[in-house]
Amino acid sequence: MPDFPSFNDLFRLGRDEVLVRNARISREAVERDGMDANILVAAAAAMADEVVGQLTDLSAALYLDSATGTALDRLVFDRYGMTRKPAAASFVSVSFSTTVASPTTFTIPTGTIVQTAQGVQFVTIEDSIFLVGTVGPLVVGARSVLAGATQNVIIGSINSVVSTIPSAASDLVVTNPLASAGGDDSEKDEALRDRARRFFAAARRGTKDAVEAAALGVPGVRKASAFDVIDSLGRPARFSLLSVADAYTEQFADYSTVPPRYQLQSQLLTSAVYDALNKYRALGIFVQVTVANVILQPVQLALTFLAGVDVNLASLQARAAIVTYINSLAPGKPFLVVDASAVLRTIPGLVYTGTELLSPAGDIVAKPLQVIRASLGLVSALAAQTNLPIITGTNPDAYSLA
Repeated sequence: MPDFPSFNDLFRLGRDEVLVRNARISREAVERDGMDANILVAAAAAMADEVVGQLTDLSAALYLDSATGTALDRLVFDRYGMTRKPAAASFVSVSFSTTVASPTTFTIPTGTIVQTAQGVQFVTIEDSIFLVGTVGPLVVGARSVLAGATQNVIIGSINSVVSTIPSAASDLVVTNPLASAGGDDSEKDEALRDRARRFFAAARRGTKDAVEAAALGVPGVRKASAFDVIDSLGRPARFSLLSVADAYTEQFADYSTVPPRYQLQSQLLTSAVYDALNKYRALGIFVQVTVANVILQPVQLALTFLAGVDVNLASLQARAAIVTYINSLAPGKPFLVVDASAVLRTIPGLVYTGTELLSPAGDIVAKPLQVIRASLGLVSALAAQTNLPIITGTNPDAYSLA
């Protein structure tokens, strides 16, 4: 029997109940059309069938594949915050022209109605001036008065002006050099269901968490850490770094040398991760994938500024330069204090002394399967001059007072 009983199922249940309760009533008496027992059982089954129908509708409204109409509207709005797309108007560019030069300047106002021979009307959506001494064409944007797929028109189908245009030339004509576009009927149930099904697949993609989750979904990946590549002002530069580690990397990161075959293995893993990111990374954002264990490296700077310099801007640029240096290090490459300090030479407004790095005090050596990384929040700065504090209120990500 299906999930919900049919009328015949309910009738059989009623018939069996009658036969069990009264042995003197025959089965034939209940099943023969027109008999009193048949009418009574069928009437009860019909009422029960109405109740079952109501339950069927309510149950169908609970599921995306079975809900229809307003029930589907309520479902997708409640679960996904989505609404059905209404019927859309058609948009077109209409061209006004005259046979001879216009004797006057006149305006084709917003709301001017033009139409096709079949009666499909469009209304202009902007004021346009037809200059004296010209014949056009003057192209004006318009949209259909009604909405729906039937409001789309082909090239040259708009051929008459319905509205009166003050001071217009008597030989003013109109046409549409291009077909209209955009007209569509209200979204069908199946199209709405399809959009709703895509909701979770598209939700929260392109974020740090989403990229890391995508990498962790690749078989063999144990760890994943994503970082933004930033510009000189600490802003994301539409480029990301992703370091992943498999069981081998995680377990044998202390090896002094990388086994030769591991280079090929890591290339295959990065290719698999990169392919998996196509459904997660933001469009236009490249993600560079490397295989290595991430070592987060905090850095503290003591900066000296020239007189009159915006200390907050200069320190931000200094911190961004340090982050860029660290995140450019390949797996196995050390953090060198002299190199990190050298990137500060070009920061405008800084007095470079070579002693800007307070921490770390010395070089940081990375093993072959380790990579050193940092973010803007891990690099802090303080002013060496006590009269030039770096204001923490305007720099929430790890600026500190002297």
